[in-house]
Amino acid sequence: MANRYDSNAGSRAGEDRRGGASRQSRHDDHPVPAPWGRTGAFLLTGAGMLLVGWLVQPRYRQAEVKTEKERVLFPDLTDVQKAAALEIVKYDEELATLQPFKVVQSGGVWVLPSHQNYPADAREHLAAAATELVDLGALDLVSESAADHETYGVIEPDPEKIKPGMTGVGELVEIRDAGGTKIARIVVGKEDKRPGSGAAAGGKKLRFVRKAGQDPVYRVEIDTSKFTTKFDDWIEKDLLKLSPWDVRRVVLDDYSLGAVENAGRMQVVQDRKDRIDVAYDDKGAKWSLVKLEAFGGGAEAKEETLGEGEELASAKLNDLRNALGDLKIVDVARKPAGLSADLKAEEKFTGDEEAVRSMRQRGFLPLKSGDILSTDGETIVGMKDGVEYVLRFGAGTSIGTGTADAAASEEERADADSTGRYLLVMARFNEALLPKPVLDPVPEAPAEPAKPEGAEAKEGDGAAEGGAADLLKAADEAEAKAQAAIEERRRVERENRRRQDEYDDKVKAAQRRVRELNARFADWYYVVPTKEYAKIHLARAAIVQPKGSDAAGDGPPGSGAPRGVFPPQPTVPQAAPPPQTDAPAVPEAPPGEPASAAPPAPVDAPAPPAADATAPAPPGEAPAAPTEPPAAEPAAGAAETPPPPPDPAPEPSAPAGA
Repeated sequence: MANRYDSNAGSRAGEDRRGGASRQSRHDDHPVPAPWGRTGAFLLTGAGMLLVGWLVQPRYRQAEVKTEKERVLFPDLTDVQKAAALEIVKYDEELATLQPFKVVQSGGVWVLPSHQNYPADAREHLAAAATELVDLGALDLVSESAADHETYGVIEPDPEKIKPGMTGVGELVEIRDAGGTKIARIVVGKEDKRPGSGAAAGGKKLRFVRKAGQDPVYRVEIDTSKFTTKFDDWIEKDLLKLSPWDVRRVVLDDYSLGAVENAGRMQVVQDRKDRIDVAYDDKGAKWSLVKLEAFGGGAEAKEETLGEGEELASAKLNDLRNALGDLKIVDVARKPAGLSADLKAEEKFTGDEEAVRSMRQRGFLPLKSGDILSTDGETIVGMKDGVEYVLRFGAGTSIGTGTADAAASEEERADADSTGRYLLVMARFNEALLPKPVLDPVPEAPAEPAKPEGAEAKEGDGAAEGGAADLLKAADEAEAKAQAAIEERRRVERENRRRQDEYDDKVKAAQRRVRELNARFADWYYVVPTKEYAKIHLARAAIVQPKGSDAAGDGPPGSGAPRGVFPPQPTVPQAAPPPQTDAPAVPEAPPGEPASAAPPAPVDAPAPPAADATAPAPPGEAPAAPTEPPAAEPAAGAAETPPPPPDPAPEPSAPAGA
């Protein structure tokens, strides 16, 4: 038995060995991959990449600053009023150039040295920039190694160290006091956008910064919009300082200058087209044509009028008026010396080749007569206070460089990178814009009343008391009339003097304002955006249109009315006057006396209806008397005869049958 079992076991073992060999052969022919082979390889590769990234990443330590003194980056900057100068240096990686911007005080006036010391409206902006650095505290100490400055974007924009193609250059902000001492210097780097880094509040952002000249890099909350370098953020934005509602006259002088060759020499020729004078009536809110002169390219003007099917384009004129009230400049350049405040070229100026070249390059031609022509015409704007602006348009120029802040959006930068137009501005006083005072005629001085003839004789002869009393009464009345005439003369003189003084004060105020404006305009060429130039420099085709084209007319905002101000309210229609009848007119009572009663009703006439006390009278007229059917045609001139004196009053005739 044992041998049999052993034989069977051996047989089975042999079969197992043969089956195993067969299966191994099949496995060798079709190998089955391990289930985790590829996945494991991917996992190991990813883990390796993470490890490499972690190894090359700069060490970021969150080291909490212990003391308050160490936490504040600029402990010496405690009062924003100490800030007397601001300098901001930015780096343009595309152009590999530094863009410095500076605001300083010169002679007690804030100026922009980067724009030839143009006056700046800097007090509030500088205080806002300094406030961002007052008590600026570090949230974390990020790094103490200078090797990490490029990583965090805090390399100082130093012209001696910056090389083309360098990255990681930050923005330098420097504040000095009145003595020139640097009280704050900081390099602002990249924004911290890492997940889990937290968020800043109040419009601020988390950024990496470092104190200029030191290696440690900190993380802070800061609003970098306060460190703007946009030119128009630091200047008085309202160039002309006028209100659109005060515009009364506009003259559009459309001409151009061109160069022609004459006898081998180049000459400048003025090509005149049209000169259009329009006026604005603020009471009726309507534009009207004053004068239209057409030149047709020649020197002689031909006066024309609008055709039957033409009208002024009120919407375009209103847009012009609004644009004048909101005219912005985007750049400036200093004019050469030798031009007076009223833009008259002095005789020696025309002989200064450099000065003349400066003006010609910008599209202005000074003449020996002292006048200045511009390549693209003029617009003259008259105000109700007597001030008149003259705007001369020169050559076009590019305004893209440096006009958009680095932190601005792409849309803002695209809008800023456009073209502009040089502009010369001056102000002058135009007496015709001020209405002359209306002076009343002064009454002649009355002659001294003479004593009535025969008064002495009657008194000496013992004439009747009644006759003497009448003579004395007549003398008193004559003297009273003379005194009243004298008082009236004095009143008229006082009123005329008041009106004249009021007019003279307006003239002085306008002349003073002209001097103030020209003090601002005298030294500068201005550059305005092309889209603004197109609104204030209009040709005839732009302001003359077929009738009915402008449905908006001279209406409220949205159709061209000045923005930000309520337009004049529409006039309420007055009630129609009562119908006229054949009744005689009731004469008006003299001033200071009650109105006389209505005439009695005719005999057998029905009683007149009661007067309607609620019926309004037309403005400026006395209330109408009740109408009655007349008894007979009144005598000629009855309506002009004043009523009899109240004392003694005649007894009215009683109606028949009373």
